[in-house]
Order: sequence, then structure tokens, then C-alpha cells
Amino acid sequence: MAEVEVQQHGATMVVTINRPEQLNCVNDRVAEGITEALQDAETDSSIRSVVLTGAGDRAFCTGMDLKFAQANGSGGVIIPGRGFAGIGGYDFPKPLIAAVNGYAVAGGFEIVLNCDLVVASEGARFGLPEAKRGLLATGGGLIRLSELVGRSVAMELALTGEPIGADRALELGMINRVVPRAELLTEALAFAERIAAAGPQAIAHTKRLLRGTYARATEMIWQLNSELAVITMESAEAAEGMAAFVERREPRWQSLEDEAIS
Repeated sequence: MAEVEVQQHGATMVVTINRPEQLNCVNDRVAEGITEALQDAETDSSIRSVVLTGAGDRAFCTGMDLKFAQANGSGGVIIPGRGFAGIGGYDFPKPLIAAVNGYAVAGGFEIVLNCDLVVASEGARFGLPEAKRGLLATGGGLIRLSELVGRSVAMELALTGEPIGADRALELGMINRVVPRAELLTEALAFAERIAAAGPQAIAHTKRLLRGTYARATEMIWQLNSELAVITMESAEAAEGMAAFVERREPRWQSLEDEAIS
């Protein structure tokens, strides 16, 4: 069974993370599958936009597969030049639409934040819980979140790690629509169809202008993001946080008092 499924609906490519039993968390095969799908979509002129979603009803994506990362490190889920899951740090030139079916947390939320439009089911939840595991949200979430919701709300979400529901996300301007689960893909495809009715060059230039100024202004922040990602993932704190998650216990931060904090 493919861990990333790709289908074409007219001028829209639908990319589905297909690990529902693992809450669609990202391992190396998922990252490679998303990367390959986006590469194909970028070079195929018949594809005008891409819808990203997750299999099942429980989760869109719950971020990095911590069991995989504990055993193999994070390298397999971070694609050079494209970031987490092949999308977290990549400015894909065509419109990206997230169809969020359940939990979009950690790297899954960062994927959402890298999309241009977001349709969520009524039970969707969004959050950045990395700090609770001694990790850093390095897929662009900490960079993009304040642009959408402002500094204070971004700080609350990132520092507490507590998730919010779809209605609150809509209220904050973080997403575009909240619909019943049964209507999720239909609504996302309707967005895509409306985009396909416009001129493809005009759409590409519009997206480039809307996101370009922000991207230039944050170039130095992305460099810092990369540096801190390496420091964090190689720390004993991160190792303890991932071990605690895998072993289903609370992290024991007190055992790390000798580790330097910089």
C-alpha cells in the first residue's frame, strides 16, 4: 500500500498521506512521496493546483514520525531544498489547498501553514506541541504563524503547545472554510475549480507577489531556523522528549540539568 496516494481530478492533483493507523505522521516514504508528487505537479501544465489531505477521519497529519526519527534521525523526513515532508520550506509555485480532516498538529500544522487555502472539517484541530517534547517547530510554523494570527496568539500557541479547534482557527483567519467531514474534499475541489477558471500565469504571478515580499523579509529567519533545528535535534532534551513519546510517559527534564542552554 502506497503511503502517499496521488489522483487527478480535472486540473487538480489530490495528494493523500495514507498512514491512517499512524495518524498520517511523516516518515521517509511519506516525505519522498509528497516531494515526487509536487515535482510532477510543478512540471505538468495540465495541473493547475494541488489539494493535500490525509486518509481516514482522525488526522490530516500529526507531524514527524517520532519512532522513525528516534531510530533514524530527522534527515529522512527533511528533503534538501524543500524542508519538512518536501513542502515545509518550499515555495511551491502553484496554488496549494489543504483539506484538513482531523488533527493537523506539529509538522502537520506546518504543512497547513504552507498552503494557500485551507478547508477544514468540523472536528479539525490545529497546534504546535513540539516544545512539550523538547523539539522545535522547524517546518516554517514559527515563521509563518505570526503573519496569520499576530505575535501574541502565535506565542500562546507555540509556547503552550495547546491545540485549537476549527471554529477558533476560522475566527483567527488561519483557515478559509469549516465544513462537515463529508463535504471536505468537495469544497476543496470547488476552490481548485474556481482557481482553474483564471489565467494560469496570472495565478502564478499573484501568488508570487502575495508571498514574495514576506519570503524576502524572512530570509535571515529561515537561516536561523535551520541552525536551531540542528542544535535542537542533536540535543539530549530532544532525545528525552522523543523517548518519552515512544514510551508513552511524561518527559523527565530534570535529568538534563547539566546540558548547556544557549
